[in-house]
Amino acid sequence: MIVRAGTLGLVGCFRSNGEARMDFPIETAVTTAIVYPDRARVTSRGRAELTEGTHQLVIGDLPLALEPESVRAAGEGTARVRLRSVDVQRRHYTQAPAANVIALENRVETLQSELQALDDRAVVRRSSIDHLDGLRKATTEYAWGLARGRHTVEQQANLLHFFEEEEARLRGELRGLAEERRTLNDELTKLQAELDQIRSARPRQRYEARLEVEVLSPGAFTTELSYVVNRAGWRPLYDVRLQSATAGGAADVTITMLAEITQNTGQDWTGVRLSVSTARPALNQRVPELKPWFIDVAHPQPRMAKAHLAEPTRMKGELQAMEMADESPSDLLHTSRPRTAMAAEVVVAEAQESGAVVSFAVSGSVDIPGDGMPKKTVLGNYNLDPQLDFLATPRHIDAVYRRARLINTTGAPLLAGPINLFDGEEYIGRNRLEYTPGGGEVELILGVEERVKIRREMVRREVDKRFLRDQRQIVYGYEIKLENLMPTPARITIQDQYPVSRHDQIKVRLDRETPEPAEQTELHILKWELILAPGEKRTIQYEYQIEHPRALPVVGLMD
Repeated sequence: MIVRAGTLGLVGCFRSNGEARMDFPIETAVTTAIVYPDRARVTSRGRAELTEGTHQLVIGDLPLALEPESVRAAGEGTARVRLRSVDVQRRHYTQAPAANVIALENRVETLQSELQALDDRAVVRRSSIDHLDGLRKATTEYAWGLARGRHTVEQQANLLHFFEEEEARLRGELRGLAEERRTLNDELTKLQAELDQIRSARPRQRYEARLEVEVLSPGAFTTELSYVVNRAGWRPLYDVRLQSATAGGAADVTITMLAEITQNTGQDWTGVRLSVSTARPALNQRVPELKPWFIDVAHPQPRMAKAHLAEPTRMKGELQAMEMADESPSDLLHTSRPRTAMAAEVVVAEAQESGAVVSFAVSGSVDIPGDGMPKKTVLGNYNLDPQLDFLATPRHIDAVYRRARLINTTGAPLLAGPINLFDGEEYIGRNRLEYTPGGGEVELILGVEERVKIRREMVRREVDKRFLRDQRQIVYGYEIKLENLMPTPARITIQDQYPVSRHDQIKVRLDRETPEPAEQTELHILKWELILAPGEKRTIQYEYQIEHPRALPVVGLMD
């Protein structure tokens, strides 16, 4: 049975015959979570032994990020139970309900008391130093004592020595107290920062759900409460690794798809069954409406001073390092023969596609902290056969890039997200993957290939110096030199360009190109596709001519 929150109000604490109802507090834990890009739907379960009668099941410590209208209740067990209503209300606490928050608050109070005690001790030491200074300055009284023979010079020297030693001791204690105070203050600052972070997710207000039930026969009953929470979401991440070709083998590309999950609800998800979905519930609420679009004559406005607004900063999620545990020496001592090292197996999620929505069910149980720290889990690990070649645009940079074109044969769409690029074990940079459906093509740039050299240089620039002509002619010539230092052939696509005229009196003409480009666009983009044998050198040459009236100023001619 499922009951919607708020459909019925709470009944009073007494039956109509005056008999008191019983409240059954139930401790629940999140067991299932479906995470969307901007929220999550969680299910928590708890168990109680119920007696016959009408009671209220109280489920407390629910996060403030909960949407009360989304709460649903159900249950099952050996007890025969009717769910009559469920109500959600805020509850205020004198202390934050989370155990770790209470421990931090107690520690903060202890540190504050210790700091106050240190300050009190420091005040006493300073008062003692002031008293010594007062005694030392009483020179008139000491002089009268010496003159009347009440004190000797030796006694006076011993007294001054006592003053020096006592002041040195007191000042040493002050320095020790100051050092101890700095240590305690640093710890207090750290704990207060942690406490502020947790309090933002675990405030002293929480939601409480009260389920009114009618128990027809006693027994055990497991309550299931599901609800939607904000301040939760996920985004896809990718590791793309190029495994270079070995002798007799072909290169391949491994794509590892991860989900970075965050939730700042204040409720830890421990050992939950986790799924992530591409559905966006918020976008399904209302279709945007078009409103009238007016245009008018521009009216001059009085100038106003611009306000200086601070740019909002964005939290960056921190990358988490993955540690590999080595076999301990004690394990090796108990083996009679050498053991073969085995790579760790990666658990992947099961993809389910329904229309435009894709869900990934993560295998096993997962822990997601409720303090906003990101958690990464692997959704899929795929080996794809790439079509590898090289790409260069020497007009901008003398570098040749490795390019891999892949067909998405993973059985699931590749979602848009950032990617980390690796060449074997070497990290080579970051990029971004666009949404690619199953069967679609992915193009990735996998860093620079240093063993393929390219250089572009201007080798000719001639200006027609015949002043009797009204037209000015300029000829530009370029060479692009390539060299393959790899032990294998290299298929290279070279892109270059020459200028496009935006004026009818400026004429641009391509005069000579060797070899002939494989493609030439209307915007004067030239593309050559070459295959260089190992150790081969090749040169591309082309020239273009620009003609315009001498009196016409032209911009953008030089590179």
